[in-house]
Amino acid sequence: MKIYSINDVLLLDVTVDDSSYRNRVIKGEHNLTLKYSHAEHIELPIGAYCTYQGERYTLENPESFKMKHSRNFEYTVTMEAYQAKAKIWKFRNTVDGRLKFPLTARPIEHLRMFVDNMNRRDTGWSIGGCIDDVEHLISYDHDFCWHALGKMATEFKTEFEIVGKRVSLGKVEYNKNNPLPLSYGKGKGFKSGIGRSNGSNTRPVE
Repeated sequence: MKIYSINDVLLLDVTVDDSSYRNRVIKGEHNLTLKYSHAEHIELPIGAYCTYQGERYTLENPESFKMKHSRNFEYTVTMEAYQAKAKIWKFRNTVDGRLKFPLTARPIEHLRMFVDNMNRRDTGWSIGGCIDDVEHLISYDHDFCWHALGKMATEFKTEFEIVGKRVSLGKVEYNKNNPLPLSYGKGKGFKSGIGRSNGSNTRPVE
């Protein structure tokens, strides 16, 4: 894994452990956790980044490390996708800059205000897909952009997704018309020990 500085200078080229992983949750976290060892301490500055599967992940907080001995440092580095910025930037009325305001509008207008807020501090944010619905009132009150987007999804009873800098408001569905078949057996999807059980003994209401 190659890690670069904010100025695109290569800082580190390291082989990560098998315990490294990417965490991506609908309406939730999207980050990359890298675990690796190095013979010396190399401080990664805030803003350092790497690219994985075509997406850029940036270091927003100092990395954690543990010195096993003077020639063995173990690191755990969590890098965030672009959406992390929405958690530190406030959601403002783009007309007058207020932090507390009500807005009665269709989904696309609420979503456009989110994108405009992100582009006030950054560039390249755009709207992906968006559901169509009647106007709804949402009261924003000193919310961060992330929380404002969550309010939109809750109010319109749907979900949101951020891919890179493209934001969509609507149900997150993939391969709906071409589902992936799974069955038991080697190479068929399910691992040994997977099963199904009832959550309770309560009979359904007729």
